Amino acid sequence: MTIPDPASRRTARAGGKPPAVPKPRTALAAGEPPALDDLWRAYELAQQHYEIDLQLFSVRMNLFLIIQSALVALAGGAAHIGGLRLVVDRSTVAAFGLALAAAWLVVASSSYLWVKTWRAQMIELGDILSHDAHVELPSRLFDHRRRKHAHQSAYGAKHPLWKQLEIFSWIVRPTLVSCCLPVLFMAGWVYLGWF
Repeated sequence: MTIPDPASRRTARAGGKPPAVPKPRTALAAGEPPALDDLWRAYELAQQHYEIDLQLFSVRMNLFLIIQSALVALAGGAAHIGGLRLVVDRSTVAAFGLALAAAWLVVASSSYLWVKTWRAQMIELGDILSHDAHVELPSRLFDHRRRKHAHQSAYGAKHPLWKQLEIFSWIVRPTLVSCCLPVLFMAGWVYLGWF
């Protein structure tokens, strides 16, 4: 005895018509809005890229900070290795540290630009999804007015300093502070090496 496959059973139940197979969406026709499932998928992918790039940004900044800190310790005095005393020329270490800090600034700026790019993509897709699916997404809090309103709703009556803290945290972001660190180290290297 042979068992018929599921497609032929559906054909028999539907009155002899073969089942309709959905066509894969390869490109949108002119003026055709994207399906809600496609928008959700695009939003999830943008969010994943944003989180990965933010994590990469943090790892890169920490790596440069560790290397720069070690160079500052080396330039700050003599390095002791075992019983030997190794004297390092400060201006040479400062020149290397300055070049590395300049590279750090370039990497920080480029990484931060990618973080902001994926954040902008999330905001754009979040606005479309919010309008079409009537769902308030976290990415919409990247807009300062919406974030301020959310803080006021949550903390307005409980915390008297919520406005000052919200404004401070909006202006002084950890990613912005991390991007400014290379400039601080560059100024320090100039001072250590040539003054």
